[in-house]
Amino acid sequence: MVAVRSAHINKAGEFDPEKWIASLGITSQKSCECLAETWAYCLQQTQGHPDASLLLWRGVEMVEILSTLSMDIDTLRAALLFPLADANVVSEDVLRESVGKSVVNLIHGVRDMAAIRQLKATHTDSVSSEQVDNVRRMLLAMVDDFRCVVIKLAERIAHLREVKDAPEDERVLAAKECTNIYAPLANRLGIGQLKWELEDYCFRYLHPTEYKRIAKLLHERRLDREHYIEEFVGHLRAEMKAEGVKAEVYGRPKHIYSIWRKMQKKNLAFDELFDVRAVRIVAERLQDCYAALGIVHTHYRHLPDEFDDYVANPKPNGYQSIHTVVLGPGGKTVEIQIRTKQMHEDAELGVAAHWKYKEGAAAGGARSGHEDRIAWLRKLIAWQEEMADSGEMLDEVRSQVLTTGCMSLRRKVMLLICLRDQRRWTSLTTSTVMSDTAASGQK
Repeated sequence: MVAVRSAHINKAGEFDPEKWIASLGITSQKSCECLAETWAYCLQQTQGHPDASLLLWRGVEMVEILSTLSMDIDTLRAALLFPLADANVVSEDVLRESVGKSVVNLIHGVRDMAAIRQLKATHTDSVSSEQVDNVRRMLLAMVDDFRCVVIKLAERIAHLREVKDAPEDERVLAAKECTNIYAPLANRLGIGQLKWELEDYCFRYLHPTEYKRIAKLLHERRLDREHYIEEFVGHLRAEMKAEGVKAEVYGRPKHIYSIWRKMQKKNLAFDELFDVRAVRIVAERLQDCYAALGIVHTHYRHLPDEFDDYVANPKPNGYQSIHTVVLGPGGKTVEIQIRTKQMHEDAELGVAAHWKYKEGAAAGGARSGHEDRIAWLRKLIAWQEEMADSGEMLDEVRSQVLTTGCMSLRRKVMLLICLRDQRRWTSLTTSTVMSDTAASGQK
């Protein structure tokens, strides 16, 4: 059973839903009441079920993960109910009557993503028409509502947490799937908060010896490292205040997988890494970022080969930040990231930062703009290119999409984009997609 945080346990040793909901940071009282009602419904539906505890706590974990991304109440309710629907404890038809269409549509979209494994098929695999249809429905769900994807990522993280004490083969299977499919998806969508946890769990299960070795090294030197960073940050804050640059400056945690990957990529020992000591500067305005960079380089010698300006040249997933490595006191290297608050939110929340839904809005409601939607589709293209070869399976899906009369032009265009046909995408003007999407939103 998934461990429940002690803060959510009452004096009788029982899970306290009120304390739990209060800890999620939901500002709307109506939304809190709605989530409490959904929890009560889950308790009722799982009464007497042999896996009741597992299903309930999996939902709790998913909701907690999604709440850190500031997801809307429909998403949180769908996450809480998803384990029950996925285990066939309650049908979608019954749920539709109880919790409404918008929540059930999300659950259905997440369940359709079970077809994601079939994207690994190549032209040598035998693919049934049912598999093709499953993949088509999955991609449509991903295109129509990004929340389905984010719920699925949260579900996979909850699963990785659950299998911590499971047999090794079960842990390895879960980790391989997430390494091949879900971590790249989280990366492409720019959701740093989920990406790091997926990668660290996968590394822990697939390379346990290396994971423990790096974790031990980090722990042994933690106090010295924290003291060093505290003094370094204090000096930087004072210098920026003196120059009138408004920004937050703080030490940032390092993820074990990223440390290991850099050791492998650059053939470095742990002591030779530049970014074990890491600092982040978050400024109000873009000009403050470059002013902060000037202050850093004025007071500390930087290593030119380790400088990257991802603000001027963003990464393919949209990530923006200035990276520099300097020699701090005692000649120790410190990696510094400099970004605006908006860039920081984008880096942590990804697509969720751009497409926040208003409380109570219907599924498929107004989004932030056509440009964001097209950017979202391009991210799906890039991820799908990592996932599959252009073999018979994808050709068959394309064929069926083009000949499906009941599917709207908007959906055909969007799904074709997701199927990575770049020539078709180039030939379709952005204005055509925008005008069709706008027309659909006015209906």
